[in-house]
Amino acid sequence: MCRTAGQYVPGDPRKPLHKCDIYRQPAAGNLLKQLMAKGASQPWQEVLQETLGEGRLDGTALREYFAPLEEWLRQENLRTNEYLGWNYDGVYCKRSIETAGLQVFGDGYNGVQGQQGADSLYLLPLILSTFYISFQF
Repeated sequence: MCRTAGQYVPGDPRKPLHKCDIYRQPAAGNLLKQLMAKGASQPWQEVLQETLGEGRLDGTALREYFAPLEEWLRQENLRTNEYLGWNYDGVYCKRSIETAGLQVFGDGYNGVQGQQGADSLYLLPLILSTFYISFQF
């Protein structure tokens, strides 16, 4: 919608994604109408393919949108020498960990030892946002 409204141009520092404003942009509204018009009559992947020419969702735009925040967090954590990650401290989430096939760093679950997973701290909100948006369509 940001591209359609002319509010975002990939690679153009004058029109970054995080400054996109589609409020009162007829082109963006028309695209949204087109996407929503089919309702539940057709799988969302087909609607995306017909409307946008792409039948799958991709988290690249979310990463780009949150890039300024991610960079600020990275710099701030380095500046303050902030501890990144968490240690496993109980069995309260054992079933969730087993079900998801996750490993927890530290003295924790299954005796896993390793680095503190710094990337997971600021990637987690992006991943959760991607899943949330995916299930909205």
